[in-house]
Amino acid sequence: MRRTLLAVAIVVAGLNSAAAEEWVVEAHYPDNAALARAAAHFQHVIVDGKRSTLRVATGDRGIAALEEAGLGVSIDQSATATLNAFYAHFEQAKAQGVAPNSIPGFQCFRTVEETYSTMDALKADHPNIVTIDELGPTWKKSQNASAGYEMRALRITNLDTIASDPDRPKMVVFTSIHAREYAPAELGTRFAEWLVDNYGTDAEATWLVDHNDFRMVLQANPDGRKQAERGILWRKNVDEVSGNCDGNVNVDNDGDGIDLNRNFPFHWNITQGVGSDGNVCGETYRGPVKASEPETQNLVQYVAGKCTADGVCSGGVFADHRDGPMNPPLGGDGGAAAPADTTGFFIDIHSNAALVLWPWGDTPSAAPNQSAMRTFGRRIAYFNGYTPEQADTLYPTDGATDDTMYGLLGVPGFTIETDGSGFFEDCASFDGTTAPNNIAALRYAARNLHATYKLPIGPDTVGATGTSDLIATGDPVSISARIDDSRFNQSTSGDSVIGTVRTIASANAYVDQLPWDSGSQAVALTATDGTFSGSVEDVRGTLPAGANLGVGRHMIYVQGTDSAGNAGTPNAAMIDIVSADSVGTLAGTVTDKSSAAPLVATITLANADETHRATSDAATGVYRAHGYPGTYDVHVSAAHHLSEDLHGVALTLGSKIAHDFALYPNCSIVSDDVESGNQGWTAQSPWVIESGTDGDTTKVWNTPDYGDNLNRSLTSAVHDLTGYSEVTLDFDDRCDTESGFDYGHVEYSANNGSTWTALYSCSGQTTWQSHHIELPVAADGAAAFKLRFRLTSDQNANGPGWAVDNIRIEAGGDACRALQQPDDVIFDDGFEGS
Repeated sequence: MRRTLLAVAIVVAGLNSAAAEEWVVEAHYPDNAALARAAAHFQHVIVDGKRSTLRVATGDRGIAALEEAGLGVSIDQSATATLNAFYAHFEQAKAQGVAPNSIPGFQCFRTVEETYSTMDALKADHPNIVTIDELGPTWKKSQNASAGYEMRALRITNLDTIASDPDRPKMVVFTSIHAREYAPAELGTRFAEWLVDNYGTDAEATWLVDHNDFRMVLQANPDGRKQAERGILWRKNVDEVSGNCDGNVNVDNDGDGIDLNRNFPFHWNITQGVGSDGNVCGETYRGPVKASEPETQNLVQYVAGKCTADGVCSGGVFADHRDGPMNPPLGGDGGAAAPADTTGFFIDIHSNAALVLWPWGDTPSAAPNQSAMRTFGRRIAYFNGYTPEQADTLYPTDGATDDTMYGLLGVPGFTIETDGSGFFEDCASFDGTTAPNNIAALRYAARNLHATYKLPIGPDTVGATGTSDLIATGDPVSISARIDDSRFNQSTSGDSVIGTVRTIASANAYVDQLPWDSGSQAVALTATDGTFSGSVEDVRGTLPAGANLGVGRHMIYVQGTDSAGNAGTPNAAMIDIVSADSVGTLAGTVTDKSSAAPLVATITLANADETHRATSDAATGVYRAHGYPGTYDVHVSAAHHLSEDLHGVALTLGSKIAHDFALYPNCSIVSDDVESGNQGWTAQSPWVIESGTDGDTTKVWNTPDYGDNLNRSLTSAVHDLTGYSEVTLDFDDRCDTESGFDYGHVEYSANNGSTWTALYSCSGQTTWQSHHIELPVAADGAAAFKLRFRLTSDQNANGPGWAVDNIRIEAGGDACRALQQPDDVIFDDGFEGS
């Protein structure tokens, strides 16, 4: 059968010689035992548990292994053609010439040399927060000092204060330990750049670097990665002695080497061939003995130090927080849980199965810290949208990085599998979703390093801000934030135990002290709506006059607590206090032009040298914006209102300029509460208007009792947005679909439906939520704008449906401004200098 399948694939897909050993195949497994037998031969398998199928890119040997494991194999001709297109794109880019050291056709991904160059540049430009740790030689360099690479880790922390705070929490990141996975190394590099480039200007980046210690091994398999950069689906390291598959290593052979992520010492080969492969040609060949490879030895030595056979480790990045032998019996770890106050976090980033995984990977038994890791995993998966589950859920793996770091040291050990379209992910997909979503996930993880088994249980702090980033002595100092306990990925496709969402009970601010610092003083914040009653609360408060905020920079930390007393993940605002006579001041009120109601607005003062921001008070609309002497352009923006600009505002030492802003409401493009029936929508079945949907007593659009294998839309009429800009969308929804399998998608088109851009997706959301989305600038001025709500479902099991209500599209811009009343006083000269 295999020869027939391969012949068909070659004819249909038109594979060129460089790609002739790889196909994308789908295989049906009869039971979980067969899945485990098959998966042991591959580093990454995408599993559809409902259909009992797996997908993998592999060659002749891999297809043979699947058949020998009892699986029926078929070629995915479309996906194989996409793989073939990659090779064609790669070869075309290479023929046209690319920048030195770059990867042909994939310039968004840095090579090993480019990654190392970035590390060197970050160290040279930021010597107070960046250094580089040398870990040791790769296999190739250990054989020949003039070949291969020295493995390196980028260290980011405040080096000026490390001597007085040597035990600050650590975060260790491995990326691209599997060579062909381009995205992870670039993702880790961009996260490092976010920390470094924003240090001193962004409050979150600043407090994370000041109080935590980041260690990033951005190229965890540089020898193998160099092979993969030539367009080969190389997986392992390049050890052609211990992993000699067919006697030579060349551009078309990826069989040699050892899978480094099956070579780690804890639980190595504990499943006796089920969680890794003993065949040297296998993709998951674990090596002749545990930690046989220089790369593995370097990484373990760096993170864990030296470990005894009893699993006692010392001398590495992490302290040893957990008892447990190196090789316990299968199904048990032989040790206790790590303490609840354990600090630090380990994560290994791979591609491309869209998963967030925690230990154990070799047994379905729960790890001692299972409950806390599950909660943390669901929180992380909120940001990237991946399925959260225990690593063993799909199939077992042994000798892996995450099990080793948790098993030996007790720190939470996680794996993120990015999504993307393949191991060589296209740059549009990576730049558009993979990188930003996963950097957000890493930022969240980093905010928990002080107590990674405790803080994720409580609510997250979102968007902490001060009244202004530049505050004059004598000004009141107000703080606002959002406390959110609902930020879980509640998919049950991999784990049926969902996260517990609780009511917010309180929130506190802390000045220049983290909440857990000895002697920290809490300043109570209040709920903006007057009472703590929901799982999401906007909070605010004013620091007391005796807060002793002297001239200089101050950090304000905000932390929320839930109804069960769980203190959650904090975040920070950064403010600079200056003497009143060293700055000029622009002050006044911001109100709604139509109703004169006060507005919460952002007032931005900017010139070529600096930018300062202030926020108007929600209750009064009063603002005070300060700037050092100079001439500024002023931009005022508030939700649902036209922004306003004021040019040439000259501030001098001690000057005070008064100016009020009255903002017009945005223009309404669509305002549909569904009470008047169908207002120009094209509704494909099962979209219908109905009343009495759970949680809503009014009329809504809904998809009740939707069926299988659907892709059905509710699409707006065409709207001409010529002259409009700053387009926003608001709507309420209850996305009660089969979690993790059936989805709602909100998309817009700027060209009458020829192409669509994603704005939002949901699955398994059983309660009503309100959404406010600022559309990309690509929507500005669209002459043929459409919006659609698109429901997709798989082949079996459904939910009550996706219900949508109160759909509002608004926009500003010149076209909207032209519709306003001519007695516009915003541009009158209202300056009152003093």
